[in-house]
Amino acid sequence: MNAPHPIRLSRDEARDLLVHYPRVSNAEARLIVDFLRKGRHLDVGMLTAEEALKPQLDSFMADHKKELGVGIGEGSAVVGAIAAFLGLCWVLWELARPAYE
Repeated sequence: MNAPHPIRLSRDEARDLLVHYPRVSNAEARLIVDFLRKGRHLDVGMLTAEEALKPQLDSFMADHKKELGVGIGEGSAVVGAIAAFLGLCWVLWELARPAYE
């Protein structure tokens, strides 16, 4: 039996919940966190740019900064990817430059 897919908010649904923040349930707050972390970048950017939501969004971000922050695993993955990219660039540079003897 397959596990059900998690509920995903649209930008409009997230906006509707944020308008009522802090009067939202814990489940609704989790949905907002999920939208901000995993939503389409364009949708998240458009939502966070709405001036009318700024007070509620600022309050939400302050209240949920732990859940919205970057974890050790995510930070390590980014650092590892950058190191791998730089290593690949170095190898390609060494292969492409002429050998002087």
